[in-house]
This record gives sequence, C-alpha cells and structure tokens, in this order.
Amino acid sequence: MMRRSRFLLCGCALVTATPAFAADPMPTVVPPAPQSEPQAEPRDAGDIVVTATRTGATRLQDTPLAVTAFNVETLERAGVKDVRDLTALTPNLQVTQNGAFSQIYIRGIGSNNVFAGSDPSSTIHLDGIYLARPASYLSNFLDVERIEVLRGPQGTLYGRNSVGGTVNVVSRKPGDTLTAKLQATYGNYDFTRLEGYFSTPIADGVAASVSVIGSRRDGYLRNVGPQGGRIDSEGTIGFRSQLRLTPSPKLEVLLRGEWVDSDDTMSGYTKLLQTVPDPVANSVLGDFRAVALNIQTFSKRRQWGTSAEIGYDLGGGLSLKSLTGFRGNRMQTATDTDATTLNTRRTDQFEKQHQFSQEVNLLGKVGDLSFILGGYYFDENIQPDTSVTTFATNLRVNYKPTVNTEAVAAFAQGTFALTDWLSLTAGIRYTRENKRFDQIATNFNTVTNTPMATFPRTYSREGVYKAWTPKFGIELRPSNGLLLYASATKGFKSGGFNLASANPAQGFAPETLWSYEGGAKLDLFERVLQLNVAYFHYDYKDLQVQSFLTPGVIDITNASDAKVDGLEVESVLRPTRWLQIGANLAYLDARYDNYPSALAPGNIPFDASGKRLNLSPKWTKALWAQLDVPTGDGRVFARGEYSHRTRQFFTALNTGLDQQAPYSLVNASIGYAFPGEHFELLVYGRNLADKDYVTSTASFAAGIVGRVGEPRTYGLRAIARF
Repeated sequence: MMRRSRFLLCGCALVTATPAFAADPMPTVVPPAPQSEPQAEPRDAGDIVVTATRTGATRLQDTPLAVTAFNVETLERAGVKDVRDLTALTPNLQVTQNGAFSQIYIRGIGSNNVFAGSDPSSTIHLDGIYLARPASYLSNFLDVERIEVLRGPQGTLYGRNSVGGTVNVVSRKPGDTLTAKLQATYGNYDFTRLEGYFSTPIADGVAASVSVIGSRRDGYLRNVGPQGGRIDSEGTIGFRSQLRLTPSPKLEVLLRGEWVDSDDTMSGYTKLLQTVPDPVANSVLGDFRAVALNIQTFSKRRQWGTSAEIGYDLGGGLSLKSLTGFRGNRMQTATDTDATTLNTRRTDQFEKQHQFSQEVNLLGKVGDLSFILGGYYFDENIQPDTSVTTFATNLRVNYKPTVNTEAVAAFAQGTFALTDWLSLTAGIRYTRENKRFDQIATNFNTVTNTPMATFPRTYSREGVYKAWTPKFGIELRPSNGLLLYASATKGFKSGGFNLASANPAQGFAPETLWSYEGGAKLDLFERVLQLNVAYFHYDYKDLQVQSFLTPGVIDITNASDAKVDGLEVESVLRPTRWLQIGANLAYLDARYDNYPSALAPGNIPFDASGKRLNLSPKWTKALWAQLDVPTGDGRVFARGEYSHRTRQFFTALNTGLDQQAPYSLVNASIGYAFPGEHFELLVYGRNLADKDYVTSTASFAAGIVGRVGEPRTYGLRAIARF
C-alpha cells in the first residue's frame, strides 16, 4: 500500500596495506577476548584485521562480506578528513549533504529525507554505537585506527536501518606503552588543522588516551550578494578520551567520551543552476565558486557521546560483551533557501537530539560451531524547530514536533564448519520499533508575528514497525588464498513521519530489501596480487522516496519497488616491496521496477518505472598507486589517486538539471619520513584538476539549485611521533 504526504521543505536544503593471506583452510574467527582484540593476528606487517562480521576478529581477505577497509596510514596519505573523502576509493559509495545533514548512499541505497521523523537507509557506527542522526555524520575523524565500509544490508547483526550498508569507525585503544602524536596541516583557503594524540599506561592494568582537534577553513564559495563574504567554511574543535581497564586477564573495560563543536557556514543547496529573474545570481551562473545570497548562512553544531564497552572471557570458548552508549546532538542553521539576492525565502532549523543504546552479546565457539547471540535496546528523543519564511506573502510556517523512538531487537547467528573447506551460516533478527510523533504546526503572519486563523494545529501519531531479518550464507575455501561465498540477506528500515506536515493522517511505511550476493576473494602469485569480486541482486520493496514538487514543497512516498544489480571488482598489485597499485571497478544498474505514480515538480504525475535511482551512477572506477622507497636512513613516500563516475541523477525524472554529467577527480600526495621515523612532512592535493561538479540538487523557490563539490585544495602536513 502506497502512502503519501506532503510538507513544506524545511532544510537548506581498500585497504592499501597487504591483504590477509588464508594460510589455514578455515577462517580465523575468534570471539573477542578482553585483552587481545582483535585476536586474528596479522601474518605480516601489511595484513588488515577487521571486526565487520561482529562475530570476532577476522582477516580482511578471510571475511565473507564486501568490505573496503582503510588503515591509519591510508587515511593520512589520502588526506581523508571525514566520510565524504571515502567515496573516491570505495566502490558504489556516494556521499552528499543538505546543509548540516549528511546523505550516504551505498549501492544506490540511501535517503534524501534527513529530517526528524525519518531515518537514514545507510548508516554509521562509531565503536559499535549506532549514530542515529545524519547531522552527526560530517564530523572530522578523530583518533581512528581503521574504517570499514560494509556494502550490502546488515539487517541481522547491525540491525537498525543498515539497509544499504554501514560505515564502521573504529577508534585506537589506549596501549601499554607511552605513545604521542602531533599533526599540523596548513593549506589553501587558509585551512589550518591541529591534531594531537597521547596514550599512556597509568598503573598496572590501567591505560588512558586523549586526542584533540582544532580545524578552521575559509569558505569555498564567495558570495556576491549584499552580505558578501564566503560560505561553506569550517570551524571545529573537539576531543576524545578513553580509559582502558584490564583488572584481570579475563576482563576488559573501555570507557570513552567525546565532544565536538562546529561553528561554520556549511553549504547545502546554495548554487543556482538555472536562469532566474535576478541579474546578480545570473551573473555568476556559470561560476561554481560563486553564489548570490542576500541572507547570512550559518551552521552551529555540537555533539557529544559517552560509551562503555565491557568484555569478559567466560572460558570454554565463550565470551560476553556489553556495549552501552549515550549520545547527544544539537544543531542550529539558517539558509537562504531561494539561492538568490531576491528576498524570497529563508529557512531556519534547530534540532536537539539524544539517544541511549544498550547491546549485550554472547559469542562462542563450540566444536565446529561459531555463534553470536544478542539483544539490543534503543531509545531516542528528537526536538526539532523548523521555520520557513516566505517574504512576499508575509508568511512563516513553523513545525515543532517531538519525535520519540523506542526499539528492541534480539538476534542470533552461527557458522558451522561442515568440513575443513566448507561452512554454512544462518542468522535471524527480530526488531520491534515504536515511533511517536507529536506535532505542533503554526502559520505566522510575519508583520504581526501572530498565528493565523485555525493555527496552531496539534496532533499525535504513532507507528509500530516489526520485522524479521534473516541471513543465509555459504563459504568455501578450496585452497589457501581462495575464499568463495554466497549469501541471502534481508534489510529493514522502519516507517516514519514527515517533519513539516499539518496533516494528522500523514506517514509512510517501512522499506525492505532482499539481497542475493556472491563473491570471491583471492590472493594470487604468492600474495603479489589481491583480487576481490562481488556480484549482487537486490529486490527493494516500498522504498521511501522524497520528491520536490513546487518551490519549497516536497512529497515522501513509498514507491512500489525497485531492482538493483551490480558487480564490484577490487584489486591490489604489489610487484615490489616499495610499490602498490590498486584498481576498483563497480557496475550498478539500480532502477525503479514499478513506480507508476511518481510526482514531478509542479505536482505533475508521471511513471518512473525503469528510471534510475538517485545517486546511482552506472559505472564508478578508481586507480591508485603508492610508493614507499627507503632513501638512506629515511623514506620517500607518494600516493596518487584517480576516480571517475558516470552520469548520476538526483530525482526520479532522470532529466533536466537534476543530474550530474560524468566527471573525474585526481588526488595526490608526496612526503618524506626523516631518519628514526619520528617526523614526516607531506604535501597533498585534492581535485587537482579543479573539476566543477555537484553532489546533489533540489528544487527551491527560485529553481534548481545544487550542492557543489569541493574545489582544488592543497597543503602541507607535518607529523611528529614520540
């Protein structure tokens, strides 16, 4: 059953280290013991160990999932600051934003409805804690050990809303030796970034770490409107602290806390892409580094979080893990919604959110069976306050709902080794989610600042969403260095409500996805070549689609269904010890299978069946090379990256200005590690060809506007380690 509601738009709208080598016929999967996670020790300095399966630590090449992982060295040399910078080297990952709200698409699965009442379709987890609000996704990575991008639904073990996949951010634990790192970066646009990390043992069984960051940058876009200045600037300070307690060999306790404050002019849909009745805006129409705004744009964000991770070895191959998280997020933004110097429309947004989550897992290995049993509880409160002011009619529309969500889940998954080369996996998760939406909608006369007739309007809506999300898999290891796998997995995203609707009957239903995937991971020619291949087919039901209808008005519906087919190839060649060459290729055919009642701008119905899904380019490819050459007592290192995306669309129409033509990006860095490995200097550049492109579009008061991609940036980075 399709459900539809309309509301006034309320917002501004591989691993590069050596792959793991499966020397054993069966995978090394060990339940996480307190003091030695991960236990699957690398077989050489280049091996990468991941915890993507949540059933224990495994080597990347021995993990039967489509995973791209990045270690600290890669993140530093590639200049990765936040999730947006991962797209160049991750197959089928797209990231854009609507102001302070991030939108993540994995294999064409994502959501452009980012406001309270709805949830993302592809997610981020920080040290195992689910980050519920898209406004918290764009923070700088801080104190990171590695990042894992899991492609495909993770509905059994990750659960909540990981329909397209998830991004795992894993922090570096405090160690048993004194470690310190200082990093300073300066670049064009007056980009200045200082980072520090300090880890030390305090007493027997006690270690602590502290990391800090301060970052600022001038805006990428100059404003030729009456306000002048620049927008899309950055100003961030933050810290993270960790305390690691190991009072006994069986027990490990990790306490974490973080705080990040940002004060910037984050740009959303501010670049006008068509001619309008504004000569100032028209004068910079073809200049992707200039906008014409008459309203001062700003974005203030503050987020914080605490967590406690407790692991206990019960003995007999069993271990118990508890993960408790409490997080908060506060955001305030103002946007010139018409993207012109005409005093047409302004949007003001405020959002205050806090969440609590508790997960308990029992992991074990009994004979040939490895398993995980778990329970999960989630509670969230969101209090947005959104106003859209239309100056010509002296109207300010204000929506101030309260959204409360409570979710519980239980899950189990096991892998049974039938032989030393064949294993079967089965899992199941049950989720029950209750979402309550208490709306206060008011239309104000901006002259008198009083509510208009029949306002305010209040109502309450409640939705209960339930789902079983199973997983079935088979893994074969016919020889060393070869893993074959196939799986069938279901993903689920709960239904929700439109933030800015005065209609008490509004709401949209859950969406579900069945994924059928097969893959191979190979280490060839004595580990000179790593080759990973994955093919997938998705049956996507009741997907939640947001459409722009008339200026400032959007519609959210459950489209009937869609089909997604794709192929991904990742490879790394190491012809010598000092050279690595990588190449990724991804094909994606993501289309609405049956969507006859889509709505185009102007509230015009059309049949979108056969049209491509948003942000799903048919081809994406990447090529990179990395050198690490000893020179005397030091080292010279360099890295170059090339990525390309074919045409992608931002609405179901697949026509007009709501699209981005094919484009390519080139990034590079070169540096020197001084003798002793305590000091490094690095010169970097991103988007070296200064390519103009947009990452998404929207229809606002004046016409089609876009979110502009980052320009050419370059700078110098100094790193000191102690």
